Amino acid sequence: MDNINKSTVLARAFNKLSKNELIEFMKDKKVGWVLDKKKKRKMDLKNEFLNLESVLTYEEIVELAEMTVMRKTKGLPAYTYKLRNLGKIDGMELKEIKEKYKRNFPLDNIYEINIIDVISNGDILEFLIKVKEFDAQWKNNIRDLGTLTAVYLNKVSINKTTSMISIEVGADNIAEVIVMFFSSRLGIGMEPYTIGTFNATTSERDSATEKTMLIFDFIYNRLPSRGISSNFNDMRFYISNTANSDGVSGVTIHGDDIITSDLACKYITLGNDIISFKATSVYDGEKVNINFNLKGKNHDKLKVVIMDNKSESFKLKVMEKIQLEYVLMCTHGIMDIGKTRTRLDPIYEKFVKNNS
Repeated sequence: MDNINKSTVLARAFNKLSKNELIEFMKDKKVGWVLDKKKKRKMDLKNEFLNLESVLTYEEIVELAEMTVMRKTKGLPAYTYKLRNLGKIDGMELKEIKEKYKRNFPLDNIYEINIIDVISNGDILEFLIKVKEFDAQWKNNIRDLGTLTAVYLNKVSINKTTSMISIEVGADNIAEVIVMFFSSRLGIGMEPYTIGTFNATTSERDSATEKTMLIFDFIYNRLPSRGISSNFNDMRFYISNTANSDGVSGVTIHGDDIITSDLACKYITLGNDIISFKATSVYDGEKVNINFNLKGKNHDKLKVVIMDNKSESFKLKVMEKIQLEYVLMCTHGIMDIGKTRTRLDPIYEKFVKNNS
């Protein structure tokens, strides 16, 4: 950072951090500091904390400012992109990539991208990055630490064998920033995998939309082929005909395995797209909750979030299997149209029965 007001950073940090966070920071930065047990309240620590101004180094002030606005991510979230080309890093050795790109890059006047590290794991290249967001444009390319509003830690994995890019990011706008950065600074060609390929011959019995049929095939055929069994417990529909729904464009329904509910049967049979859903899944004997959200103007880019307090290795393994099948779905469409129709037929029948 080029513009630092230590007292402002400390005051801001004091207001935002918890008492325990303040205590841990002071223990770490002030040699020999011990908490006075008489100081029960957070406010009792204010003067001591603000007096750190004379102790903290430039780097420690930056660390504190970033810690104050660090955004936590729920679960393991990821978008899936197709690698078109490696751009400027094509043919480069890992050491060369690090030497050239392991640094800070300004982007679009309100962001700063910091490539923290680059790791090579066989054919997979991992970029550990920090995205800093400011609430005002920089003047004369000077970053004002006082305008730092958010810091995000993210990982971008490029699989050169499968030509797949996984972007681990929670905030949707930051996902776009990361794509912009890798495209503009590193010249890496990528595009999102999108749901759109429907390879089955349509039938008169198909009341559900193609997108809904793809999702049913994905959950009940594709993921089980990877050892992941699932039940829906939350669904959001995009209402295609708002005139028949009192102007409502989106409806969410909840419950255990909700595809048997009257509302789900209605919205599916009347040809409304599923645009997000939550599932309770089981993999390798362990239960895990997974959120699926279709993003973008056409609701065709899948964001997957693996929830729960599972180990990182477990979540990564499940994510890899989901992404591989998502790529196959986007590329080839339906895996088993017969089984998909068998799943959907009772839903149509229930809706007809309820309305006859």
